[in-house]
Amino acid sequence: MLKPEDFKQAVRAVDALGATPAVLVKVNELARDPHADLSSMCALLRNDGPLAADIIRISNSAYYAPATPHSNLTSAISYIGMREVNRVISLSLSRRIFARDLPCYGVSAADYWSASIAAALVMEAVAKQIGLNSDDAYTVGILHAIGRVLINHVIDEKRFTIYWERSDAIQEWERLSVGFDFAEAGAMLLEHWRFPKATCEVIRWQLDPEKVGNQVSLLGALQFAGRLLALTRSDFENEEWKLSEVDPFIKASGLTADTVQQIVSACRRDFQSIIQSVGMG
Repeated sequence: MLKPEDFKQAVRAVDALGATPAVLVKVNELARDPHADLSSMCALLRNDGPLAADIIRISNSAYYAPATPHSNLTSAISYIGMREVNRVISLSLSRRIFARDLPCYGVSAADYWSASIAAALVMEAVAKQIGLNSDDAYTVGILHAIGRVLINHVIDEKRFTIYWERSDAIQEWERLSVGFDFAEAGAMLLEHWRFPKATCEVIRWQLDPEKVGNQVSLLGALQFAGRLLALTRSDFENEEWKLSEVDPFIKASGLTADTVQQIVSACRRDFQSIIQSVGMG
């Protein structure tokens, strides 16, 4: 069994990967600030060369379809809009963080990143339907399983020969193997990156239905997104899915079966467009 210090060391090692999403916290703050302007956003981002380049590249992709390609950060941000920068940075940073296979899980980097995008799209769409902050929802979705990056890194650093063989539930295997599940590990990582406490708590309790005091919340939505994606698959291509009529989130939120179907269809279209735009399809 691993010790807490092993995870503290791993947190510092993940920092060293050079893709710390702490910038996402600052971008969120600027996006909410009515006094923030284009120059302040550019000043925040221009010192991260790979991130700035990725923003320009994604803004020129088929997903945003500019009439004229952008050649600089100011032009790119001006075109996609201040609030949309949050989505683009989430895409860029998550792709950099998840750019490594997770051999302990038997999951490729591309598949893991795609699953994170799918969760983000569902979270964003659901949030818009029920009146939650869609930027926060998208961020929670894209980072909800980041704890697996941490767990995989710890196992690799310790040179343990531990692999998930899919016979047990994945979180049970995590707890037995390293003493933490991915939810707790992810919350630990986001706390280190100084994400808001509310965001960290959503990540921490995503596996525990008893922690959902209010279904119409980011935590309730994240647990619902997990149930929905288990049915549709992370590529949204399973057309045989059927949601339980007694799903607690559906009952509390007032979403109808037709609305959920529309959400899945819209997420499928956006998913394919994003995957193609960032060169993963």
